[in-house]
Parts: sequence; C-alpha cells; structure tokens
Amino acid sequence: MSQAVKLKLIQSNGQNCNVYKLSSNKENASVSVDKSVLNIVDLFRGETPRAKFINDSLKRGLGLFEAVWIFKRELLELSMHKKVIARVTKSAIRPLHKHSGFVEITQESIEFYNKKLDKLIMSVDKKSISETSVGYDKFFKKEFYSYSPPLRFIFNGKTIYLFLRLPGERKFKGDDKLFIGLIGD
Repeated sequence: MSQAVKLKLIQSNGQNCNVYKLSSNKENASVSVDKSVLNIVDLFRGETPRAKFINDSLKRGLGLFEAVWIFKRELLELSMHKKVIARVTKSAIRPLHKHSGFVEITQESIEFYNKKLDKLIMSVDKKSISETSVGYDKFFKKEFYSYSPPLRFIFNGKTIYLFLRLPGERKFKGDDKLFIGLIGD
C-alpha cells in the first residue's frame, strides 16, 4: 500500500502542533502531535523519517517503552561477582539486567526489540501470561535495584523481571501503571 504523507504546522489551543495527514486508497487519517511528543519521537526514530515512524507506530501498537529485563533462569545463572557488583554499585539508573532494548504493547502481544528497534527478539502472547505482579522476591532482591521493584510476569512457565523507562526519564521502574494496564487489556 503506498501512502502519501503531508506535513504542515498549525496553531492549536495556543500551542504549536504538527499535524500529519496520512492517506491511502482505503482510508484517511489525521494525527495531531504536540512538540513535546515530537521530541520523544525524535529520540526513538533514529534515521527513520518522522512521518513514517509515527505512521508505523500507530499501525503497530499501543505503547513503546525503553526496557531492561532478565529472566529468572538468567538471574540464577549470574556469577556471584556480578551480583556483588550490582549490590555495591547500587546503580540508581539501571537495575541488574541481561537484556536491553524496547518493549511494545500490541492488542495481542508484548514484543521485545533490540536497541535499534530493527530486530524482534521475542513476542509474548498476552493470553500466555499466567501471573503479573510488582515487587521484590527471593530471586530479585532490593539490593539489585532499590529505586523501584521489578514488574514480574510469568508466561509459558518462564518468569521475567522487567523495568521500563519513558524517553526523558532517567530511571527505570517496574511499577509503570500504563504498562501494567496495557498488559491487562
């Protein structure tokens, strides 16, 4: 499907907004984007043209979050040295993790991407999630990241500890209410 994309700047409620008009043979859509949101888009889009990134994001899903995560199995396999380093440094920015990239919530799944957003690492069907909770446990302890407890969910018998960060935020957190709400949809 080829799409014509047109960009123009308008005034809305006294604030500058960019309006992207996306059209195809089947449908027309218009999206108004505030300048602060455009700054966030620019952080994520890399070399992708802004209009294409916004259009692709709208097509793909509901939410995109920067994330770090570790599976329970990987946490158990970490050397004592790495666990001690995590406790001693007590990083206020990044919790103990093995993977980093982006997490996207769609209607049916949670998709994990690499840092460049060009490779899907893993897709978790929302229906396969048997348990979701926020908090420390005997495996992921407060010493690993005292700023925020991890979001922990179990799918297909695997446990993952997940921390999210929105663009512009310094610290990762596991208790992101928006993300938890989107998982529960």
